[in-house]
Amino acid sequence: MSAYPQFLAATPRVTRMEMADLYAGDATTVVQLDATPCDTWIQNLQGLVSRSPELAGTRVEVDGSWVHFIGVRKTRSPVAAHLLEVIAAAGEMAYGPVAVRPTAFSATPSPAMQ
Repeated sequence: MSAYPQFLAATPRVTRMEMADLYAGDATTVVQLDATPCDTWIQNLQGLVSRSPELAGTRVEVDGSWVHFIGVRKTRSPVAAHLLEVIAAAGEMAYGPVAVRPTAFSATPSPAMQ
């Protein structure tokens, strides 16, 4: 642990990605970021993953600068490239208005909107 304060980043970059099919439990992909992401970035990432058909059933857990994608198998088609795109999109959306963030669309639409 560093004696220096840890700053939160809205656009952390990927420094390493490891994919493993675990014997006990789900397959997991772990991504190490160069900084600890801010809450907005985490919410954007979780919203984008939940809406992605390629990542259906994937659970996201963030622990400091580590992001765990639980339920991602490495035998799928180019899932690593898709994960990198989702991570980049979460960073781009962090600076956008609240209306374009995936968390803004999490509520069910009103009957007037259907």
